[in-house]
Amino acid sequence: MFRLFSYLLVIIPIAVSACGLHQSTGLYLQTEPGSLAVVESVVNARMRDALGNANKPEQFQLYLFMRSLAKANPDKISFSLFEAIKGHYRQILLEPKLKIVGRNTRPSQQELLVITELDVLDALASGTLSWQQAHAQGLIAINGNAEDVAQLERWFASLFLARA
Repeated sequence: MFRLFSYLLVIIPIAVSACGLHQSTGLYLQTEPGSLAVVESVVNARMRDALGNANKPEQFQLYLFMRSLAKANPDKISFSLFEAIKGHYRQILLEPKLKIVGRNTRPSQQELLVITELDVLDALASGTLSWQQAHAQGLIAINGNAEDVAQLERWFASLFLARA
């Protein structure tokens, strides 16, 4: 009994102090407006294997998406990405050079925020999904000021066209 009590005294503080932003403890759920609907849609798409990339490593998914973003376009705009299931934020910065970095803070309501998962972005970049299909299926939500949202939607619509 003493060993169990000692073990719990050591383990519980470590587990509780784990990063809640990344949901390591399971006690904290990070959400953004529209993220719960995206989670449901992404889970359903994964169950149907509609994204076609279930076994693709995350690094490859991210690389293909970054290659797509590197294409010249007048509507390019930096934005943040919220991976709704993982509860993880990233920043996609275009200047001076395209890079994706982790983000430790929540964006403000006016900042441009794309809510989805990497496998959805990979499906867009590989042509499995078009921008219109991803939107219609609820796999993506965008928050931010209206002008920035419209600019990002124009950019992504031109990048991720339906393939015949």
